[in-house]
Amino acid sequence: MKTIAVVGLGEFGIQVAVELSQKGFYVIGIDNQESAIDDVKDRVNQAVILDSTDESAMRAVNVDNVDVAVVSIGSNVQSSLLTAALLKKFDIKNIYVRSIDELQESILESMKIKNIINIAKEMGKQLSRSISSETVKYIEISNRHSIVEMHVPSQFVGKSLAELKLRRRFAINVIGIKTRKIEVDDDGDVSFIEDMADIPDPTYTIQKDDILIVLGTNEKIEALLELGADA
Repeated sequence: MKTIAVVGLGEFGIQVAVELSQKGFYVIGIDNQESAIDDVKDRVNQAVILDSTDESAMRAVNVDNVDVAVVSIGSNVQSSLLTAALLKKFDIKNIYVRSIDELQESILESMKIKNIINIAKEMGKQLSRSISSETVKYIEISNRHSIVEMHVPSQFVGKSLAELKLRRRFAINVIGIKTRKIEVDDDGDVSFIEDMADIPDPTYTIQKDDILIVLGTNEKIEALLELGADA
C-alpha cells in the first residue's frame, strides 16, 4: 500500500487527503492547526499536528519514508517552499506542491519540483473550456492529454465515424457517443432519454444533438474544437 503525506489541511488539502484515503492509500494528514486535524482525523489513517518545516518532527512521523507527498499549504508561501525543500532533502520521488502565484511557481521550478498544482490556473482552463459553445465537459488527464465531451460540429452531421476518419485527420480517438432518444409515455408525454455508446460503432451516423467523447493531446483537441467553432 502506498503511503501519502498531505501537508496543509485547508479545504483543498482535506479533499485530497480524504479522497486518497477512500481509494485505499495510507494517508498521513499534517497541519499546524488543531482545528484542521480535528476535521480530518477520523477520515485518514494518521493525522498529526506539527510544523512541516521541522525536520525532526517530520522524520518522527516517517514522512521521510512516504511514497508520495502533497504540499497543499495555501497562503503561507514561505512555509510551503521550506516544506517542499525538506521533502526534496528526504529524496521523496513524487512531490506535488500547490502554487498560488507565478513567483512561487517559478521558485518551485528552480527547485526542480515537477508536479506543481496551480488551482486557479487549472480551474481557469477548465472553466474556459466548459463555457465554450463546443465543449460540454473537459477533463485533463496529463499535462498534454485530455478527455473532452463536445457538441458535434455541423460538418460531421450525417456522416459515420468511418467516413470522418478522425483518428487519421486529427490524431484523436472517439471513446464514446452520447445520444438523445425520444420516449413517449402512455399519456402521450414526450421526454428525451440520454444513452451512451461506450464502444462506438464506426458505421453509426452522427446526429446533430449527439455528444462526442474524445481523447487526445490538447493540441489536437483544440484543433478539432476550432473546426466546430468555425462552422
